[in-house]
Amino acid sequence: MGRVLLIQPASQPGADNRIGASMPIGLIYIGSMLKHHNHEVKILDRNLNPSDNYLMMLLKKGYDFVGVGTFTGPMLFDAIHVSKITKENSNSIVVWGGFHPTIVPEQTLKNEYVDYIVRGEGEEVFLQMVELNDKKKKFSKLKSVNLNPLAKAPDVNKLPFPDYDLVNVKNYDEFYIITSRGCPYRCTFCYNSYGKECAKRYQNLDADKTIQLIEMLTSKYKVRTLTIPDDNFPSDKERLKKIANGISRLGLKFYCFSRANYTDPETLHYLKKAGAWNIQMGIESGSQKMLNFMRKGTTVEMNAAAIKNLRRAGIASEGSFMIGLPTETVDDIKMTYRFIRQNKLDNGGVKIFQPFPKTLLWDYCLERKRIQTPKSTEEWAERYVCGFDKVVFNVSDVQAPLLEKYHYLMNKELQKGVLWGKIFHYLRHRRLPNLNKVRHILNSKFGLK
Repeated sequence: MGRVLLIQPASQPGADNRIGASMPIGLIYIGSMLKHHNHEVKILDRNLNPSDNYLMMLLKKGYDFVGVGTFTGPMLFDAIHVSKITKENSNSIVVWGGFHPTIVPEQTLKNEYVDYIVRGEGEEVFLQMVELNDKKKKFSKLKSVNLNPLAKAPDVNKLPFPDYDLVNVKNYDEFYIITSRGCPYRCTFCYNSYGKECAKRYQNLDADKTIQLIEMLTSKYKVRTLTIPDDNFPSDKERLKKIANGISRLGLKFYCFSRANYTDPETLHYLKKAGAWNIQMGIESGSQKMLNFMRKGTTVEMNAAAIKNLRRAGIASEGSFMIGLPTETVDDIKMTYRFIRQNKLDNGGVKIFQPFPKTLLWDYCLERKRIQTPKSTEEWAERYVCGFDKVVFNVSDVQAPLLEKYHYLMNKELQKGVLWGKIFHYLRHRRLPNLNKVRHILNSKFGLK
């Protein structure tokens, strides 16, 4: 039997990451596969427990593997830190997985504290590594390990259900479930637009299994509110219809992601019936020129109509936007600002664009010398440390102060709908907000204690 410690690194170095910490759903799936095959698994979320002393105490238990899941960004600082502690205080094999080692494999392997990486979806590959190690056999030739060819993505309908006992679900404000993987669209800012090593094969958990999963959660964990972080939850209307008919009796409320082209009255009827109360759409821009540049496959008119359709259906509308993209002009940004003011979303946010590696826009910026590739994992972490609220490196033709000015104005406009929308939701569903989270939001946005 293999012994595995899975670690979710802290998302922001030196910050209090407990408020609003996201459930480590990727590690839960990895751990569930291992546990299903009788291996011992422990998940440590460093957003909830960042203590190095606690990590060193865990390492004394002698884990065979320490798996670290990480994204490109400041999370890499803590990923390096926990890997260093692991190598200095144990004989555990350190394996990195997740988006960053998948898209920047060669450079990740150069880090002295990383023994192996797993690229792509890791449930089956990591299980094979653990079982081969149990038998004292080598696993360096496995597909998806290090720079070896990619293994075929697992069939989501054959994976064991996620075992949420691997974490304390009460520590998280939102309960996450995944019912699909990948995306059928190829927006130029997204890793799905790139090649085989990045884009996941789009597949859904079938309707019956989705219903079984949700029934299990409501029975075992008394779940009444969910977040479904699928890229496009309602993309298959027949599947959605079956799910809605199967779970409507449970009285669930959930938040999910969608697109403007999935907001026709029939789709929204079944979303509402299933329990959708808030839907986030990647609207991105009020300029058709920029939507075309991003290959969104939507129009400005389509996005405006989607907001109206959601309002008629009684579902809150949330929009995400980006400014500061290559080729964008001040006039394009003004069009986005005008769209936000005219269409009155219930919620939303604007980010200043930063390209990510292995996307078409990364290559576009690289070819035009708007960016340079970081030379180390630490540099990757530093590049995105300010998030998307400041101009860290400007790839647009608009001056940085003007980008930050419009970023502030647009977010201020979008926030007008947030407070009343949240109060309405809490009153309607008889659920009180997390007061610590409310205090944190008020303090960060308005300087209130």
